[in-house]
Amino acid sequence: MITLSPAALQADLLLRRERVRSAMVEEGYDALLVTSNVNLLYLFGSIYGGAAYLPAEGDPIFFIRRPQSITGSCVCPMRKLEDIPLQIESRGGVLPGRVMLETDETAYSDIVRQQKLFPCAQYGNATALLRRVRMIKTPGEIELFRRTAALHGEVYARIPSVFRPGMTDREFQVEIEHLMRSCGSEGIFRTYGAAMEIYMGNVIVGDNAESPSPYDFAMGGGGTDALPLGADGSPMQEGMCVMVDMAG
Repeated sequence: MITLSPAALQADLLLRRERVRSAMVEEGYDALLVTSNVNLLYLFGSIYGGAAYLPAEGDPIFFIRRPQSITGSCVCPMRKLEDIPLQIESRGGVLPGRVMLETDETAYSDIVRQQKLFPCAQYGNATALLRRVRMIKTPGEIELFRRTAALHGEVYARIPSVFRPGMTDREFQVEIEHLMRSCGSEGIFRTYGAAMEIYMGNVIVGDNAESPSPYDFAMGGGGTDALPLGADGSPMQEGMCVMVDMAG
């Protein structure tokens, strides 16, 4: 797995937080609270169970329910969300008057629960703001893109070597997935949308390319009942077109 050095990662995280904080202040909010995996990863550097609290002034607080082995000056162990207000005040913070929550990505019941943390506050939607900030990549993210893209190119050059005559499209995809996982892929491919699913990418062979998918992808493929997209077990034969769109 390709990663930044600890020092480079910390510098990049500070830049990410300041960009989010500046955008939040521009919109007139005092704090931001996030719980989604992708935004915890963006602000903290790894995924954990809990919440990240970013005030307009002062250090962020990363409330961690599990794993409790995570430590740091900004880390605060948490048993439940309702502990957050008291923990903010115990650290010398002031409870916010205007708070942003991830209302486009979080279940309604969870948003209602989060709003009860600061009952006197006004609430706004952080989802669009976070996506807008994350669109502009930091130097650390760009460096990771460069390094992973180079490796991805090397892996793609090896894909023909895993083909064997008589394979089905699904068997071919499994071999590609094995190759990518062996070279460091984490095997996750995040998608956004109410009904969007995929696993590591797509391999489509022959007439299966004409099979429409219910998902909002440009590509199709019959897939399976549980994942109606991509490879459907079609035998790979001489002269067939093969599309490989696998995510590293």
